[in-house]
Amino acid sequence: MGIMRKEYPMKKEKKPLNSVALLFFIIVIAALLTYIIPAGSYTRVELNGKNVVDPDSFQYIEAEPVTPFDVFLAVPSGMANAAGMIISALLIGGGLELIQVSGAMNIGIARVIKKVGTTKGNLILVFLFYIFALMGGFLGFIEGSIPFIPIAISIAIGLGYDPIVGVGIAIVGAISGFTCGPTNPFTVGVSQTVAGLGMYSGIGLRIVMFALVPALCLAYILRYAAKVKKNPEKSLVADVDASDLAFNAEEFESLPFTWKHAVILLTLIGGIMAYVYGAVNWGWGFSHLGTIFIIVGVVAGALTKLGVNGTTETFLKGAGTMVGACFIMGVAYGISWILTKANVLDTIVYYLSSPLKGLPPMVSAIGILFVIGLINLFIPSGSGKALIVMPIVLPIAQIVHIESQVAVLAYQFGDGITNLCTPLLGVLLLALGFGRVPFSKWEKFILPLCGILVVVACAFMVIAMAIGYC
Repeated sequence: MGIMRKEYPMKKEKKPLNSVALLFFIIVIAALLTYIIPAGSYTRVELNGKNVVDPDSFQYIEAEPVTPFDVFLAVPSGMANAAGMIISALLIGGGLELIQVSGAMNIGIARVIKKVGTTKGNLILVFLFYIFALMGGFLGFIEGSIPFIPIAISIAIGLGYDPIVGVGIAIVGAISGFTCGPTNPFTVGVSQTVAGLGMYSGIGLRIVMFALVPALCLAYILRYAAKVKKNPEKSLVADVDASDLAFNAEEFESLPFTWKHAVILLTLIGGIMAYVYGAVNWGWGFSHLGTIFIIVGVVAGALTKLGVNGTTETFLKGAGTMVGACFIMGVAYGISWILTKANVLDTIVYYLSSPLKGLPPMVSAIGILFVIGLINLFIPSGSGKALIVMPIVLPIAQIVHIESQVAVLAYQFGDGITNLCTPLLGVLLLALGFGRVPFSKWEKFILPLCGILVVVACAFMVIAMAIGYC
């Protein structure tokens, strides 16, 4: 008589919470906070041609906590607030799909990989990383990295890495440059204008920071990349199927690179250069970036001879791949919509900044960094936050004998580091959507690096105070 074996049900694999669901739960938490945090407001005044807050004008106002209906209204309202970025993302997706179908990008990249060799994939990652870092550091272009993010992810996966490496090369590259950028117009430029300092003054220390911080971030990514390439099971997203995103160089190595491919890529490069110039000199934004990808897509469709219907259908197919990422951005923006509607954002700024007044100078300088980092979780906009926070922080800095330049440095670090992990930064969420990386997995990857960067930032703050940085 055989021994009867008890059969145990197979343990169901636990999947990470969907990013949209996670963000909606944060909306619910934000809504509950509007019943706890009192409503308050600062008066806005004009200073150096900019609308800033009067640091002595904070007052509590009648509470307006959001309703249960507002929790759901936050989703379409957030999408409306993120409309520019969402529309741009859809158009970029459409344009990139046409470029992919033309073969121009794939054949071009295959030639580069063949020349460098897959065994030297790190060189390609380093090159891509510093393109993003330079854009973030000198132009303040985190958003400008959007068109290149899918390319970075595709190359990373094709070289034997995982989507986190691709997202990291693009988004960490851009944000690390942004964090310590010598001429970042959105943090340094706006903050120094509010403080009455010379534009981009004190650039020497920031150049030293730019030489160190991105290199540190790159080393962190390459260490993870080497571990994943050696043992793919150690990937944080080993359970995510991103095989269709991979770039297969062997598939395109034998195909000829024609003049049509060259024209398509030159149109893409020329369009991006035009956008960078337009953004710096003419105030171009997301709608202009999207327009460039319509033009590039039309050129690619025409040279590939897809016809009117074929070009349109391919464009729509590419735009469709961006819907998930666009939902993520829209829901994320719904969080700040909730806090703004209930008039509690100014109260949060007031509560976080008040304790700084009674601290010693060195502690206050580092305290400013931490306060800005916390505020950045609610207000990710670098320039927008500067106009709210700096008029409050600067008088505090003067009271405790901190140079305005040091306060600007603290603002720059505080604003940049938490951009790597905040669920409210649309570009980060878009990048994660491109790579199908769950937000919870990204946090597991990035939070140790954020901790390292906080230590480095504190060290630079101590150095700045010691040398009388001004």
